[in-house]
Amino acid sequence: MKKNSIISSLIFIILTALMTLLCSRILMNKTSEERKHEFFNAKTDFDALYLGASRIREAVDPVYIWENHGISSYNLASAGESIQMTYYVLAEALERCNPTVVFIDSAKISEENDAINSGYGFVHESIDALPLNKNKLEAIDYAGRFFEGGKASFLSMIYSYHDRYEALDKNDFVAKPNLDKGAYIMTSVRGAEKPEHLTDASRELKDGDGVRYYKRILSLCREKGVKCVLVDIPVTKETYNEERQKKLNALIRLTLDNGGDCIPFNEMMDELDMDYDHCFGDSGHLNFIGAASVGDYLSEYMKKLGIPDHRNDPAYSIPWDEDIKRWKERKTEDLSDRKDAVEYMFWAADDDHVISLYIKDMDTLYSQYAMDFCLKELNIVPEEAGDDTLGGYDMKIEVRNRDGMFLASQYFKYNYSSGLFTVEQV
Repeated sequence: MKKNSIISSLIFIILTALMTLLCSRILMNKTSEERKHEFFNAKTDFDALYLGASRIREAVDPVYIWENHGISSYNLASAGESIQMTYYVLAEALERCNPTVVFIDSAKISEENDAINSGYGFVHESIDALPLNKNKLEAIDYAGRFFEGGKASFLSMIYSYHDRYEALDKNDFVAKPNLDKGAYIMTSVRGAEKPEHLTDASRELKDGDGVRYYKRILSLCREKGVKCVLVDIPVTKETYNEERQKKLNALIRLTLDNGGDCIPFNEMMDELDMDYDHCFGDSGHLNFIGAASVGDYLSEYMKKLGIPDHRNDPAYSIPWDEDIKRWKERKTEDLSDRKDAVEYMFWAADDDHVISLYIKDMDTLYSQYAMDFCLKELNIVPEEAGDDTLGGYDMKIEVRNRDGMFLASQYFKYNYSSGLFTVEQV
């Protein structure tokens, strides 16, 4: 009788543990795992890594860099990531690959003592995908002091995500890695003003947590024989000011003094030839046009470091080409997530695709910003149509392959207040 009771208790404990793990898996936010999945399952080494916050995540496209320059790279940046978390992500990455260079975003290097300069959810996005080892435990030990729940809030997915049940959707039950080598490249188009170089002056940096962790990054790169490059990703005129520039100048001096290098994009706009009328996806982040300019520049920089073009090397080209094929298939599947017409067409754009646009009122067509630019770039000739084609909507965009096979379509309503064609219900 006693033996049966022990067996029953063990079965109960095992089942409870399995159910807890399953619930944790379903409830946890998948962003970190989806974006870093390809890195932890890579079939090739990486020549370069890009780390930091959303500005570099949305400005450097490893797929574009591979297709145009043959350089194997990965974007490990996360939205809102503090430089402290960047250190732990880099430490883990350098145990798994042997890059020639790492590019570090300058945006989130704070100077305050005992300040993480990142929100709770952003910390999860940075470190959730890391395996539970020394690097992750040290990251949790550091981050846990800043948030309610302490270390447990980063160790236990049930604790962290127990209130997510109302937000669950089908993607929480099916693994769906992003397939874009960690980047998040927007295809929306917004205009912006070019920043002006304000000052050559610098100031003394405070020796706060962010600065100390950035020094640890520089030291780790020297120890591993990896080139560390501080990158100031292009911003708009509204976010470029004298105090920001003084701090950046001081960070540049610190970087150079510790064997690193710097690429201050905002001071070299003419050299970069950035199209400020079309290169931003929102008020603060580059889109695919801006990312192409940044990617071309970084690729030329990497070639000067001796990084070769791997496109004729089967050890690299076969897995990369397979991954890009899967990525393009995923892009077609995800077309419905694009919420305005310009974003939709640029997302659908591919050498193998034919895009058709049907419009009810031709007079409204070019009121959407960059619509004329989009149609010209993609060589699309709009066709006027009525309700028999549009079904009560104001615009329809259809995507087919070169053989005429239907792939996707989307209907849009015209918003007279914003001047945008957006996905809305009739």
